[in-house]
Amino acid sequence: MLKTLQGPYDFIFMDAAKGQYIHFLPEILRLLSADGVLVSDNVLQDGDIIESRFAVTRRNRTIHKRMRDYLYALTHSGDLVTAVLPVGDGITVSTKKNDTGSEG
Repeated sequence: MLKTLQGPYDFIFMDAAKGQYIHFLPEILRLLSADGVLVSDNVLQDGDIIESRFAVTRRNRTIHKRMRDYLYALTHSGDLVTAVLPVGDGITVSTKKNDTGSEG
């Protein structure tokens, strides 16, 4: 459905299948306006994300890896400024940088 939407959107709240966040990110970035805000829910998954992948049950390792990849992508993106907040199961608040080239 994301591919059918037309942006830009000033605010996007992501609360979907946790293992798919990383796959949704390119479309979300396409839809998010410059200076727009992306809030992603449940990114720390009860604190499991900060644990070794071997401490996570085998059936959850793929979701765990994908969520770690998603958090890495958010925090290392040249397009976003992201804060990870350890509230509940964790949220991120990301702001898309204004791409006009002006500073301030």
